Amino acid sequence: MARGSQYRRRVDLVGQRIGSYVVDRLLGEGGTGAVYSCHHTLIEREVAVKILHDEHAHDSDQVARFFQEAKAAADVGHPNIIVIIDYGALQTPTGARTYLMMESLDGESLDKRMSRGSLSLPEIAHVMVQITSALVACHSKGVIHRDLKPSNIFLCNRSFDPMFVKVLDFGTAKLTAPVPGMRRTQFGVVIGTPPYMSPEQCDGKGAIDHRSDVYSLGVMLYEMLTGTLPFGGDVGTILLGHLTKPLPPVRSRNPTVPLEWAAICERMLEKAREARFQSMSDVAHALDDLRGHAAQYEAFLAQRMASGHSGQTMIAPAPAEEVAERKTLVAAGIAPPIIHATDPREACRELITDDRHEAFSSVLMLRSPAHWFSVAELAAAANVAVPGVVTADAAILWLAHPTDRTIAIMVVVSPGAGWQTVVARPRSRW
Repeated sequence: MARGSQYRRRVDLVGQRIGSYVVDRLLGEGGTGAVYSCHHTLIEREVAVKILHDEHAHDSDQVARFFQEAKAAADVGHPNIIVIIDYGALQTPTGARTYLMMESLDGESLDKRMSRGSLSLPEIAHVMVQITSALVACHSKGVIHRDLKPSNIFLCNRSFDPMFVKVLDFGTAKLTAPVPGMRRTQFGVVIGTPPYMSPEQCDGKGAIDHRSDVYSLGVMLYEMLTGTLPFGGDVGTILLGHLTKPLPPVRSRNPTVPLEWAAICERMLEKAREARFQSMSDVAHALDDLRGHAAQYEAFLAQRMASGHSGQTMIAPAPAEEVAERKTLVAAGIAPPIIHATDPREACRELITDDRHEAFSSVLMLRSPAHWFSVAELAAAANVAVPGVVTADAAILWLAHPTDRTIAIMVVVSPGAGWQTVVARPRSRW
């Protein structure tokens, strides 16, 4: 047994107080820390506490990265991301130990669920939609996870959803804004879990962006669809596979996988970042229209083969048939429908909900959620007339409904005129 493992066994925190909480039992242990179940002495609230092992607790860089996990998860604040309650230092007989207090989860990790048998396609879709939603929120805040893997995805047994996803462990996350006091990742240092790492992570040159998470999620999808990892063997063989070896086609591992599922997975696992989905929002859109994406990807592959360039960027087509139809009307000199509402809030509600203006919402939901966009700019992109009563500074954003993935919440505001409106609409199309 390794010396570090023996040393950790001698540290027993059961019964230790952490503020108003008492440590009950050890839940699990990893390479850098251990997780304990704790309860509040007055209100019986249960939490999980992650504590760094002693050999890491005295490493300032490890401690800074540990607190980065708290900051990264807390700043995003998404329902599918683990809730961080508190963090600090706990005094023990061996010295101060850094801890992170999180919500207590009831369920199992995705890797344990997969070990019990394969997931159905509806289950895979349900898990993927939740993960992509969480990562869209992360990326919009400048947070790249960098260690996506099944053990970092927890399936909670909630009364309304037995497979409610929580994304865990932001300990290797990269923030766009550096954490004060923490050294930047060194050139040539490989961070992540080899079977799930992107080619650029394997390369170790530090050129990591949000598309690395797209690749890692693609490896997880590959595993859910086929029951195998794309590349196996020792660490060196795995890294070489991600860097240089052709991806074994999904259907060569499992011929029962539908073509549209194989297409989205294989695009996520393109070695060239430019050929992958360019955002996690794009992945979410493809999940919402698997067949449409499969046709687009097939056309892209044919064009790439004809051109001989492997690093082409796949450009998303026009958002919907309605846009093409409206362009035809405009080209023919037929003015788009005009909204006659005299109240700007009512005009915006009609712009969002009326089927004649479907292209407006389609264009909006192709953009990242939780970001403000000009109503006029979106209307121009969709070839929809802006209602005359809507002020020039009007801006709109959309958010996923917190409990119903079929509904989008759209918020329109005019800072200058001081009005706003909130509209819910179906997300049957993006």
